Amino acid sequence: MTLAGSYRTLKTLILSVLLLLSLFLLASCGSDQSTTTSTQAEDTPLTRRAQEVFATTRGSDSEFPGNMITAAQLAAILQDPQRSQTISLLDTRPATELETQGAIPGSLWIKMQSIADPESLAKLPRDRTIVCISPTGHTANQVCTTLRWLGYDAILLKYGMGSWTQTPAGKDITAADAQRAIDFPYPVIEAGGVPAGNSVVKATATFTAPPENEYDELQQVAQEYMSDNVLDQEYPFNNISATNLYDRLSDPVLREETWLLDIRSPAAYDSLGHIEGTINIPWRRLGEPENLGQLPENKLIVVIGDNGRDSGQVTGILKMLGYSAVTLRTGMAGWLPTPETQEILDAVAAAHYPVATN
Repeated sequence: MTLAGSYRTLKTLILSVLLLLSLFLLASCGSDQSTTTSTQAEDTPLTRRAQEVFATTRGSDSEFPGNMITAAQLAAILQDPQRSQTISLLDTRPATELETQGAIPGSLWIKMQSIADPESLAKLPRDRTIVCISPTGHTANQVCTTLRWLGYDAILLKYGMGSWTQTPAGKDITAADAQRAIDFPYPVIEAGGVPAGNSVVKATATFTAPPENEYDELQQVAQEYMSDNVLDQEYPFNNISATNLYDRLSDPVLREETWLLDIRSPAAYDSLGHIEGTINIPWRRLGEPENLGQLPENKLIVVIGDNGRDSGQVTGILKMLGYSAVTLRTGMAGWLPTPETQEILDAVAAAHYPVATN
């Protein structure tokens, strides 16, 4: 072999070795990246509090399932001299609605966007159950979850003021949402299974206030979230209607940017059906690190519940954790006919309790 031939052979050998080495290093880097990706949510005061709030959501075996009280239950408590001393009424409707529609006697009014301000929180009792009141329950759910985040025992009037007395919001919004529960062409998966009404869902922990040394951080996050919870945004008060969601899912680009989270019980998810492509993580277990770690940080999370008053409580926590999230307004009851659909209509039709006009 000539000297030139030997040189070419050596050069080829060196290039081959370098190529193999490059491929090995590239594969190693790719392997390292995949193995360092964690499905566990980071352990912080915020994620710990989220887990606590989710886990202590009142179960179906509670007097107030899902942290919600009906108008009939509230009326009975207010008429009981002893039990009426165990609750406090918090009305966060627009001031104009109080002036024109009145309020439940004994209510304290605080502007919703100011509810997590220190001066507002100072007005609220920690030794009573706070009943949060909004026009239809679609914003009281977020007030309720914010207060629970800060250690207040809070529940919400399930269908809002529209279930207490005849109001334009009750007639035009709540009823309209329920009546819009049609079979959208978007696929719904019906898996059968145990009827939802036969399942019992329980809280998995006891509700407590957050640690004092973490309270300031939690309060600041809550204050920022509530102050930005307004009507004038793409999804007013962090709610998306069934029609708008259908349009979004029908657009291939927007569908790719959307993540559907169904927080109902597995029994309801299976027996009542669910929107195709949803991920079912039951409400009370959502805060567990392995579940919270599944949520995407670069997509719009649409939270789906039975009626929207439940899922809005989840949306509030996710927003405080920094996720982009909205609530499917009226939940699956606004997507297809469910037992909850008729319950909403019945609640609005039965609204007849007294109000104070001063």
